[in-house]
Amino acid sequence: MTIVYIMRICTDFGGTERVLSDKMNYFAEIGYNVSLITYIQGKHPLAFPLHKNVQHYDLNTRFFELKKYGIIRRVYEHMKMRRLFKQRLQELIERLNPDYMIATTYDLEIINLIGSIKTNANKFIESHIAFHIAQITENHKNGRIRRLAAKLFNIYLLSTIKKFNRLISLTEGDAKMWQNYIRNVSIIPNPVTYYPENISEELSQKSTRIICVGRLTEQKGFDLLIEAFARISDKCPEWHIDIFGNGEDELSLREMIAERHLDDRIIINKPTKNIYDEYQRSAFYVLSSRFEGYALVLNEAMSCGLPCVAFDCKYGPREAICHGKNGLLVEDGNIAQLGEAILWMIQHPVERHQMKTPARISSARYKKEIIMKKWIQLFEESIQNKNN
Repeated sequence: MTIVYIMRICTDFGGTERVLSDKMNYFAEIGYNVSLITYIQGKHPLAFPLHKNVQHYDLNTRFFELKKYGIIRRVYEHMKMRRLFKQRLQELIERLNPDYMIATTYDLEIINLIGSIKTNANKFIESHIAFHIAQITENHKNGRIRRLAAKLFNIYLLSTIKKFNRLISLTEGDAKMWQNYIRNVSIIPNPVTYYPENISEELSQKSTRIICVGRLTEQKGFDLLIEAFARISDKCPEWHIDIFGNGEDELSLREMIAERHLDDRIIINKPTKNIYDEYQRSAFYVLSSRFEGYALVLNEAMSCGLPCVAFDCKYGPREAICHGKNGLLVEDGNIAQLGEAILWMIQHPVERHQMKTPARISSARYKKEIIMKKWIQLFEESIQNKNN
């Protein structure tokens, strides 16, 4: 079995980068031929180590460098870069001759080029961003022309994704949206990187730390988290929040923290490869995202026995959290409720501790060996269908 993964870049210590690396390593360990193709990686090191048998190729089509040109030159250079991308990818795919090509919805700018590659391989696309986010909104305030342009782009986007043999969604809610437009949709959630067989009860029980993980972008809603904690911080002076991540909103978030005089209560830390160690030194996890393709961090935190508090956003939290048993769900975007739920977790240590075992049990469904069997089954079914 030969599998090729196609990614834009793999330099961030993010959930998508980590889980795709985990999948490649798993398949390589069981004897599959696995290759990773990036196209703007250059000489930057990979965020996560790959198995020695995973081959990495970079197409060196650095689309982001075209921003230095004026609009007319940029359009021209972009067309040239797209042709170069397709040519290099086509040549590499012919040489590797894979059974499967796997891309993600993060590659929307060139997804039609990937889909149009001539190959006998089954082409899969993983939906790592929710359907309603993958589309450009048609509710533009600036008139009919922009709404029409957005609608036409969305039609084009869906038509290009239909070039793939199958779309793999991470959640049932997202799958239902895609199924309105695409026939072949499967649901396979992401596996947790690691499921600790033993966790430290003492560390988490004594901890007065709340942990949050994610890119510092609008999507992750850390601004909402800061506002929610600011409303209840006086009632829990010994508690603090550690955020692990980086991104374009870091400066504005730091300013927001300073304005609320919470510099020593909300700390932004750099991403870490040892996030599981940080989970086990925390009391509970908070997810304040405005939307998610799949909230992998919830299952990771739960694998370490952490109850979770989360907005009931699309998609993922509802599939991971059973309200009152392994965590708390609050109304999507309701900052006041988020603050109240955080305070409840702090003020109810007995109930919080009782959530640890259900959290561990629920996350066990996402162990790597369980989830990856679903992928192997999908591969086998696809081959069988192709031969019939």
